[in-house]
Order: sequence, then C-alpha cells, then structure tokens
Amino acid sequence: AEAIFLNAKIESELIELDDDEALELLQSMGQEEPGLATLGRVGFDILGLQTYLTAGPKEARAWTIKKGATAPEAAGVIHTDFQKGF
Repeated sequence: AEAIFLNAKIESELIELDDDEALELLQSMGQEEPGLATLGRVGFDILGLQTYLTAGPKEARAWTIKKGATAPEAAGVIHTDFQKGF
C-alpha cells in the first residue's frame, strides 16, 4: 500500500500562492506536486480509474472511466445510447 502524507497548512498556503511561488515552495520541500494532486492521482490509480476528455463548441468535460474500458464503454458513460450505437 502507498502512504500519502499531507500537511494541511502547506496545502492551504499553496492555494494562496501564484504558480511560480507555489512551485518554488514545493521544490524547497523536495516535492514535485501538491499533496492534494498526489492524493487524487494515487486514489484514481488504486481504484483503477482514469479520465478521458471531450470537447465541443460549447463545453469541455472530463469523464471518469475504469482503466481498460473499451471505447463503447467509455461512450456509455456519456450516454447509454452512445454505447448501444457504437
């Protein structure tokens, strides 16, 4: 099992900083990404999930699917009719 250590004080400070300052703070602590990003990434991995993106003229969206899902299964997450007609 993988352990993730989060420091709530540091995470709240990172939110208040601009991108360059946040990166500098992370690097000073030997981290590559905020703890919350690590939590999300590891959580998705442990649960066997992944994200795929769609974009159209009015909307861009992220969809969560199981790793290894087929294209028809992924389409079914958007709408069951898409999966049936794939």
